[in-house]
Amino acid sequence: MRFSLVSAALVVFALVPAAQASDAVDTRITFSIADDDIQRGPQQSATGSPSLPNSIPTAEANVQPAQMHEKRDAGFENLTHFVLYMHKPGFFENVDTEAALVARYEWLQNRGVVLTEDGSYLKLTRAIDDAKLRIVAFPLNSDRFRLGYSYNITWGGGRMFTSTTDRSATPALKVEFERPGMYAFLGLKTALRQMDQDDGTKELDTVYGVLGGAGVDVADELRLEGGAGFFNRGTIDKLELRTVENGVYNTAPWQGFGASAQITYHVGIPIGQPVDFKLYRNDPMQPDNFFKQEKYDDQLSFLVQSEISAVGQTLQDAVKANSTTIQWGVAGDLTGRVKFDKWRLNALLVYRDLAFILYNVPSNPNFMTFPEGVTVQPDVYGAVGADYYLEDLHLTPGVLMGIERPANTVATNTVADNATSQNSQQTLVFHSESSVDILNPGDKVGSVFWIKGTAKMDFSEGMSAVGELSYASDPNRRRLDQGVDGVPVRVPQGKNIVGFNLLLQARF
Repeated sequence: MRFSLVSAALVVFALVPAAQASDAVDTRITFSIADDDIQRGPQQSATGSPSLPNSIPTAEANVQPAQMHEKRDAGFENLTHFVLYMHKPGFFENVDTEAALVARYEWLQNRGVVLTEDGSYLKLTRAIDDAKLRIVAFPLNSDRFRLGYSYNITWGGGRMFTSTTDRSATPALKVEFERPGMYAFLGLKTALRQMDQDDGTKELDTVYGVLGGAGVDVADELRLEGGAGFFNRGTIDKLELRTVENGVYNTAPWQGFGASAQITYHVGIPIGQPVDFKLYRNDPMQPDNFFKQEKYDDQLSFLVQSEISAVGQTLQDAVKANSTTIQWGVAGDLTGRVKFDKWRLNALLVYRDLAFILYNVPSNPNFMTFPEGVTVQPDVYGAVGADYYLEDLHLTPGVLMGIERPANTVATNTVADNATSQNSQQTLVFHSESSVDILNPGDKVGSVFWIKGTAKMDFSEGMSAVGELSYASDPNRRRLDQGVDGVPVRVPQGKNIVGFNLLLQARF
């Protein structure tokens, strides 16, 4: 997006009456000095680590999976959300109306930004005694409307229908009912996707998803929640799955479905909602404090929370290529938080099998179940952390540590050579759906260990300085190098990684 377009957008914001573009929400301005691997330069590191630390913003420098479990952004970004918000009482009794135009601006360099729509909505609320009935419409982007609870293991967002590079709209309509101690919702999402037609052509056609869920406070301390969804995601573009009868083409449908559930027991610590799920508003009468300061007292507070999601999708059967089957994926976590006096302790355990990680890609190979004979291992990681607040200094030092066995696949093929046979092995290590390391034959997948020391000093309610020093041992990282015959080869990077971040950040 060119800077001139951004300037024009700001002028439009300024000209709209009864709305203040200056009242941006969820804003982060960050100056950083960082190096993700101080021992290596760009030629020795798989990530292209710079030779010297610099202040160029790096969104995911030294960030471990456990730190991203409940949020979309790493926290180092320079971004804001411009929200033009309208809130008016309705003409009918007990009816309230709201709407917001939400634009996300993320600055990556000094001459341009990434500008995206980030959850604009219209909302009608009808008060019924102590209950509220709401209708929420998302005209363009319904990614905030998901199933699941911790961000890293949610599903049913906009990418159920589209790829990471697709900019197609995913509008949605959601009906909510809420009263003290319980809530329920039902919603519908739609999108346009290239689909195989009866006459053999490919055309944009409607895909859709139906989502529903509910939650109830069994007691003041105990909440149960659950949700489920079904998605008609289009057709599977595989020739083996296409048949012709009487001149009519039939193509296998691509469908997704699943359910999620969560149980929470908490005393003193509220059940929070990730900022990425919230509807942004710009209301001076009801301000949202996205980055409020932690409050400490001498009471023991704690939260224990666990969720599980099971999802399935129809894919081409790797064994019977002319048929489809269901590939199931499972993810879950167990979270614990304790706060006493100035101490905060937390622990996290996460399980994600590879079918869940690759649910939106989908799978590997694309649109096909894992081949027969391939050993598939899930991603399992755990982390513990503690920090202590030094009130007089407004300083919070802490430590985080964790261990991960990354998801991986191991395929072994037997190659016959006259009287002899040899086994060739290919091992893929999945750090995410898009980050994969290929190990050399015979290499074993190793566990990743990391530890990070942190210190945060608050200068005000809106500005802080953060320092982080991290060490990681990752034997699975590979980088491309030139072999003796000039053919690129994958060589181990070296498992010991030391990095640091120094940040000065304003958040408001």
